[in-house]
Amino acid sequence: MLHSTDMIRLGQLTKPHGIKGEMTATLDYDLDLLALKCIVIEIDGIFVPFFPEIVRPKSTETIILSVSGVSDENEAKELCGHDYYALNDDVEIDDSLDSSGGYLSDFIGFSLNNSDGTTAGEIIDFDDSTENILFIIRSTDGNRHLVPVAEDLITEIDPEAKVITMDLPEGLFD
Repeated sequence: MLHSTDMIRLGQLTKPHGIKGEMTATLDYDLDLLALKCIVIEIDGIFVPFFPEIVRPKSTETIILSVSGVSDENEAKELCGHDYYALNDDVEIDDSLDSSGGYLSDFIGFSLNNSDGTTAGEIIDFDDSTENILFIIRSTDGNRHLVPVAEDLITEIDPEAKVITMDLPEGLFD
């Protein structure tokens, strides 16, 4: 029997696409769903495996997904609104900050402090669309800034206090 701890959430099935059972879905990670053994959807408290048949991009944030056993709009509509998952053993997600097992999304809501003791702002999101991953910071004056997520800049992570301290480059918030 599958448990939620055996899986990682990949996204959400948002709405039917067309009449042949395809669905629009978000995909939170850059991975090939067709390479997975299956995706898993929780239906009435039971985790049910489905096998992706078609995956194609719709926009920068969504995909069109077709799974075996779903062949019309009504069947697709029943699955929409549900999150979908991959088995932990089946994926290797590449948004980790370091080898400690933390993920960038875990740091949303953390305060970002400079090593000189000043508060730079709050981490509100991250941008991993390029090779250089960036934290998106809302500074104390309300402006948004991009801060490179580089291990050599991070001096301390305090998960209890929800604070990351970094040696921030001078002029970054000018």
